Amino acid sequence: MRLAAALVLALALVVLTAASPSESELQQAADHLIASSDIPAVITLVERDGKRTVVASGVAEIGGSKARPDDRFWVGSVTKSFVATLVLQLVADGKLRLGARVSELLPGRLPQGRRIRLRNLLNHTSGLADYMSLAQLRREVVRNPGVVISPGRLVSAAARLPLAFQPGSRASYSNTNYLVLAEVLRRVTRQPLARLMRDRIFEPLGLDKTSYRPARRKLEEHQIHGYDVSLLPPTDVSLDGFGGPWADGAIVSNADDLAVFFRALLRGEIVPPRLVAEMETIVPRSHGEGLGLYRLPSPCGLWFYGHTGGTRGYITFAAGLRDASRMFVFAWNGVGEEAIHAMDAYVDDLLCRG
Repeated sequence: MRLAAALVLALALVVLTAASPSESELQQAADHLIASSDIPAVITLVERDGKRTVVASGVAEIGGSKARPDDRFWVGSVTKSFVATLVLQLVADGKLRLGARVSELLPGRLPQGRRIRLRNLLNHTSGLADYMSLAQLRREVVRNPGVVISPGRLVSAAARLPLAFQPGSRASYSNTNYLVLAEVLRRVTRQPLARLMRDRIFEPLGLDKTSYRPARRKLEEHQIHGYDVSLLPPTDVSLDGFGGPWADGAIVSNADDLAVFFRALLRGEIVPPRLVAEMETIVPRSHGEGLGLYRLPSPCGLWFYGHTGGTRGYITFAAGLRDASRMFVFAWNGVGEEAIHAMDAYVDDLLCRG
């Protein structure tokens, strides 16, 4: 055990002293990934000590234009880090408490609300069923992939089921948690989530390529298409959502904006440092769940804090070292088993080279 720990430390020191890949090296790596996999496009951002490099390779649309480094994409569950940031800002303002019961915040909304606290929603320890796992809703989405189902109905459907476990006893990922958090935010502030995000995060940080776009999906200018590459030929699924998206996955952004957001968050610039530390506190024996942040591993023993997002046609990884001295964003627009394996190797390599 002592030898293994020493090896991890040695590897980490090598990485910490290694030079980041140059722009040409990063472009070469991205080009090789696209040439050797079925991924249509990848956007890669590496930032070290304030020096940022962003490259793109592949096509934004099959048969269409090339991907650009500043192209936008659906970020999926990375949205949850933005929602959690709003919650922690209100905690800092004294308008919310992490220990508050959901029954106090949303009286009568959840049958099990007295057992669930705000903290449990943030770190997926509530025991609430994930609405995406419900057979009735899944059948509805299969019949019509673009169907819009209200978040209120999604929460109600999940809340009718018994809790999967005693709240706080363990973590189990559930998108329902963040739909409930959106209801809490709306009730406490009396403002829609889109306005809260704009006024409290997007505008203060200058995230002019980031927007919250709930309900029916649509593509705008300089937004890459998403594909299911497990099918032949690859199928464009850019407009498919699981009844939404909503507060669990409705942000569209680009690599630069995500890096700015997570750097500001990790440095305590938009949430007080004492509460950032709470966000980074991981549920024991979990997959790395914190309060809207995940602790993400790397093969070289370094830990990164951020979030990943997977939604129809798109996967995103956005995270940095705890001190934000190194930041990474990866976004790609092809989802399938081979594509995921290829990206795993690509991400691991750059996390340990960057």
